[in-house]
Amino acid sequence: MTEQQEVQPSAAAPVADNNQPGQKAPSGKKGGSGAVLGGIAILLALGLTGGLYLHGHQNAVAQKAELGALKQQLADAMARLDQNSSKDAEQIAGLDKQQQLLQGELKGLQTRVLDLNDKRPNDWMLAESEYLVRMAGRKLWLEHDLVSAITLLGNADERIRALNDPSLMPIRQALAEDIAKLKGMPRVDREGLTLKLAALSDQIELLPLSTVSMPEAKAEPDQAVSANPNEWESNLKKNWVKFTENFITIRRRDGAVEALLSPQQEIFLRENLKTKLLQAQLAVYREQQTLYTDSLDKAQRWLTQYFDADNSATQYMQSELDKLKGEQIQFDYPDQFKTQAMLEQVLNERLQRILAGN
Repeated sequence: MTEQQEVQPSAAAPVADNNQPGQKAPSGKKGGSGAVLGGIAILLALGLTGGLYLHGHQNAVAQKAELGALKQQLADAMARLDQNSSKDAEQIAGLDKQQQLLQGELKGLQTRVLDLNDKRPNDWMLAESEYLVRMAGRKLWLEHDLVSAITLLGNADERIRALNDPSLMPIRQALAEDIAKLKGMPRVDREGLTLKLAALSDQIELLPLSTVSMPEAKAEPDQAVSANPNEWESNLKKNWVKFTENFITIRRRDGAVEALLSPQQEIFLRENLKTKLLQAQLAVYREQQTLYTDSLDKAQRWLTQYFDADNSATQYMQSELDKLKGEQIQFDYPDQFKTQAMLEQVLNERLQRILAGN
């Protein structure tokens, strides 16, 4: 409407100006075409304005819808966050409650432990004594270490004695019996026996083998013929001997003759003898009495059969093997200690009292 008002005065002004004297008025055809152009311009302006308004209105409606959707999504997210926060708060509250309960139980347990320590401060020494008795059993039955087993039982008795508890006197009595039984058993010097056997094994290379000793032949009588006619019988005998000695020769020797060993057989003999002494050493540590005795017996037989029995080194080895054969290396150890079961029973009773709160 504004554009239309502006267009009309501009078209009327020339008409007023052109009505001056001496000029002709414009024709009616030209005036009609100007009005048409003005109307078209007005319509175009109106259409453009309406299109712009419609486009802006549609954009505003779309943006408003998107803004509403975003607000709804934000509200949903906030609601979910509130729900999760409430759940987390409940879980945290539950964990705090459980933690408080555990702390209360821990404080109660600590209080009970302190009370028990005040009542029986030396029960740990009793448990240590039971451990020492078990270690003594392992030393005796697995390693056959008699000295270590006796020492461990003695240490256990010292700890029980330090408790100064009259109720533990039966345990001390059982300990004394176990220690006395072990002390009454014979002891074997295993290291000493193995060292003696090793020293004898080193002397095997120095032993002389037995050799064939040929006895001296007897001197043959003189077979010369005498010129005296009165000795005809003797001369006849001598001639007969000379005649027959070309056919058969007989010489007598006293003593048994042994065949000599070859150098290779001698090496095998000495190595086999060393092996027998090594088997005896192993039997000492394993406490195999039968294997120990058999090995030494066979070594003595070989010494007698193949080596010089008159040699001093051979005689010394034979005497040492006789002494070693008399050693006892296998013993019957007790199956268990009396103290072990008694200590376990006392510890179980005190543990039950602790758990019962007495």
